[in-house]
Amino acid sequence: MTAAFTVFSFLFGSAVGSFLNVVAWRVPRGESIVRPGSRCTSCGRPIIWYDNIPVFSWFALRGRCRRCGAGFSIRYALVELVTGLLFAGVFLRFGPSWPSAKYALFVSLLVCTVLTDLDHWIILDSVSLGGAAAGLGLTFLPGCGSFLPHLITAAAAFLLFLLIRQGAKLLLRKRPGYTLPPEGHESEADEFQGGMGWGDIKLAAMIGAFLGPSVTAVALFLSFLTGALVGIVVMASGRDRRIPLPFGPFLALGSILAVFLGDLLWSLYLQAGLGL
Repeated sequence: MTAAFTVFSFLFGSAVGSFLNVVAWRVPRGESIVRPGSRCTSCGRPIIWYDNIPVFSWFALRGRCRRCGAGFSIRYALVELVTGLLFAGVFLRFGPSWPSAKYALFVSLLVCTVLTDLDHWIILDSVSLGGAAAGLGLTFLPGCGSFLPHLITAAAAFLLFLLIRQGAKLLLRKRPGYTLPPEGHESEADEFQGGMGWGDIKLAAMIGAFLGPSVTAVALFLSFLTGALVGIVVMASGRDRRIPLPFGPFLALGSILAVFLGDLLWSLYLQAGLGL
């Protein structure tokens, strides 16, 4: 039964990943996620249902439209695959329970965050604020935490990132030109002078709402750690250090790691602290 439910979780998650691809493509462009149905972005023709099977169809078609032969990015298949694996991992970690449903929703929102932040430098309010409301609402289900601690954690994470933003703005005002907007976002130059975007601030609140106090601490630590390590590597590669990196993907990565390892890492931290 465990194997069967794991396979089902993967298949369901890959289907969710296919939907997330649609959301990340259409919503930032102001398009409906319902109509029209899935279409080739090159020729505009509808994609037949058997050419729209998550993961499998991309490889069966060798990443090309059956009608016009235009290429489809492998990212579509990777998003479906990763989301499916995350759903399977959540089931194996939490079993058939309300926490499984909660964390399946959480990782879905995080995958969507990665896609929109990498492509458009935005984190959808429907993901961050809507996710925060969902995370708090889910605390009323068995095994999904307690409302007040999660509410306090969400507020604390929001305020922490807001303070980082305000502090960075004060410092960067003394160094004009130190941070440059990425290509295509020159009209939003002021938004990139705060170290943290408003999307990151609201996403931090969502993370706190879902994870609660201790696991949120682990998630944010891992997010800053991975962000710093990647930033060092990127600067060493010769990339202009004045152009920022989107932080949403690092928040998503740290939070996903915390879903699976947060309790363990927090326990190890406490044990190390007591040992000292």
